[in-house]
This record gives sequence, C-alpha cells and structure tokens, in this order.
Amino acid sequence: MAVQTLTIPRHRDLDVGTLQAIFRQASRFISQEELREEFYTD
Repeated sequence: MAVQTLTIPRHRDLDVGTLQAIFRQASRFISQEELREEFYTD
C-alpha cells in the first residue's frame, strides 16, 4: 500500500478551489459524511 500525504495550509482564509481539492483528496480515504462534519458548519 502506497503512502499518501495530504498537505493542508494553515492560512486563516483559503480559496474555494483549494478547499475543494483538499476535500476531494481526503474523500478518497474518509467518507464524505465524516468530512462534511469537519468542512461545513451551520
């Protein structure tokens, strides 16, 4: 099994495209339901 590294910038504001790319990469390994709890707030 190959190791995958996902780098997430520590900037206060991130571009929408950057967030979408992070979400897309992370969703390969973590269910989207779990990720939505971390990415979206009410």
